[in-house]
Amino acid sequence: MKKVLIVIAVIFGGIIGLYYLMRPSDKLTPRQFEFVKVDRGDVTETVTATGTIEPINIVSVGTQVSGIVEKVYADYNDEVEENQLLAELDKFVLNETLQDAKAALDLAKSKKKVAEMNFNRYKDLYAQKLIAKAEMEDAEISLATAEASLLSAQANYNKAQQNMDYARIVSPVSGTVISKEVEQGQTVAASFSTPTLFKIAEDLRLMQIEASVSEADIGKIKYDMTARFTVDAYPTDTFTGKVKQIRLSPTTEQNVVMYTVIIEVPNEDKRLLPGMTAFVTVLTAEKKDVLRIPNTTIQFRPSAALRQKMDGERPRNLKATQAVIYTFDAEKGMIKPHVIELGLVDVIYAEVVDGIKEGDQVISEFITSVKSSGGRPPM
Repeated sequence: MKKVLIVIAVIFGGIIGLYYLMRPSDKLTPRQFEFVKVDRGDVTETVTATGTIEPINIVSVGTQVSGIVEKVYADYNDEVEENQLLAELDKFVLNETLQDAKAALDLAKSKKKVAEMNFNRYKDLYAQKLIAKAEMEDAEISLATAEASLLSAQANYNKAQQNMDYARIVSPVSGTVISKEVEQGQTVAASFSTPTLFKIAEDLRLMQIEASVSEADIGKIKYDMTARFTVDAYPTDTFTGKVKQIRLSPTTEQNVVMYTVIIEVPNEDKRLLPGMTAFVTVLTAEKKDVLRIPNTTIQFRPSAALRQKMDGERPRNLKATQAVIYTFDAEKGMIKPHVIELGLVDVIYAEVVDGIKEGDQVISEFITSVKSSGGRPPM
């Protein structure tokens, strides 16, 4: 029994000794923190947005006359030239209308000729005082009426001739057919509105992104700024464009005011297709080889227990351009706050204008817990 008690006493003493050996020290050590070094490098400010890739100019080709589509000469993705024939409508009715208008025009010309002859004859007779003035006036009215009828017949003939020309659907620009909404034998009606038969993208070698930018960021966007973007079709490639337009007509999406920014994009290899979603980053500001720190150091906030081991109080009433960072004093075993002046800030780094020097080690994260002065673990 005595031996058992001795063994228990030895074990209990070992546990107590191990506890005092392993218990946390009231003094902080560098191993309890993660540090980053203040260095020099580039800091870039960016604005992110999403948008849709579209051709710069899309022309809708329609028809101004009704009829049956007799032939279709263009299809999706065809390259077409200006004035190239795309489709033709059946011309039977249009041709009959033209012939009717021509006959009416010829009749009007004949009537005018007769009216002119009568007018000249009555003019001579009136000069010789062989007819009354009323007869002369009737001849003048007949001539004026014949001239008006001729003008009306000429207009109807011109319209019928133009409608014949409208039966030939031609491309107004050179480009690529991106939409075809008509087939041979289909009837098109232009009674109330002009139906769209084709959509032609004028030049797919130059595209544009219609990006939506929030009102909080739109003030940073300027003309000719560089924009980089990616698309899901080529996730490993980054494309480049230029800001060419900031449209002044806003829209509201989920209570956020958005503005459309047009970014011009070269597309010589035609890899970018209409309708693709672009994830855009606009470079709004850039500074090279400046003093900088990671943003994690600015975001670091010591706990209540850690603040009890801080050399001084955390500064308050900071300006908008100021921030607080912390360094470690190895001799005192305490952390020390520093007020720094910030310059340009991006998603990773912040430019340091004043308050710390290159090479200094700044706390970015606290790793292990610290006992409070009362001996209880921090909440």
